[in-house]
Amino acid sequence: MFILGHIGVTLTVFFLASLAFPSLKRHLDYRFIALGALLPDLIDKAIGRVLFEDVFASGRLFAHTLVFVIVILVAGYVYFRQRGDSRIMLVAGASFLHLLEDRMWMTPQTFFWPIFGWEFAQGCSCGSFLDYFMNIVKHVYSPDLSFALVSEVIGLLAILFLVYEHRK
Repeated sequence: MFILGHIGVTLTVFFLASLAFPSLKRHLDYRFIALGALLPDLIDKAIGRVLFEDVFASGRLFAHTLVFVIVILVAGYVYFRQRGDSRIMLVAGASFLHLLEDRMWMTPQTFFWPIFGWEFAQGCSCGSFLDYFMNIVKHVYSPDLSFALVSEVIGLLAILFLVYEHRK
């Protein structure tokens, strides 16, 4: 998935959960959900594609692991118990959905890190981050009906719907 897909699908899951469990609605802050939906990519792309591209050459590292989500969830729970603020737990939940949307179970070496070892799967070097980003954009927004393009369209429609619902 790409930016709109992650944000739109994740926001929709939380919106639907709030319809199923109305008491959840008062705890939702869609800004923190959107942040959590992008957080694994914001962290791992910066580390594995910008800062240490020659070492990792991958955008799926530490923040694409269950350990990452569990650490945020525990911190969020402690913060919630102390201050009654659930926003950090929302970030954890949205980050977990990001991992599911990326189908990280298909890469168990990363998803269950460090159970299968301390190393991450080596990715391919794509040159500069701009080259990498443009390659993804070309792949996602090609006329082919790919999973990435469909998820982006669904994400955009979901965002537009939620903005409309919020404005009502």
